Amino acid sequence: MNGGISLGVYLAAGIVLGLICMVVAMGKGQQAWVGFLLGFFLSCAGLIVVLLMKNGNAPVAGIPPPHPNSQWFPDPTGRHQYRLWDGQRWSGHVSDSGRAGFDPLA
Repeated sequence: MNGGISLGVYLAAGIVLGLICMVVAMGKGQQAWVGFLLGFFLSCAGLIVVLLMKNGNAPVAGIPPPHPNSQWFPDPTGRHQYRLWDGQRWSGHVSDSGRAGFDPLA
């Protein structure tokens, strides 16, 4: 060697940073493999990218979380197979043969 860092050291550093990024990504609700690849190929820059990633399980702005008692039941109107009970009232969300739709109650 001519005083340079060996390929093995670079690979080991890439694997370590990949594993660190994988753990951070999983903690943010993202796919583990995305974090690993970012850390492995981008090294420190990959760690910064993973740290700046949005949480994968964060609620979408403007959409309230479902009521804890929300459930699908047979549609009491008989117009559809199922209708969503939102925990307080029947909603307009319906389902027929696994296909979701919307049919507001009059």
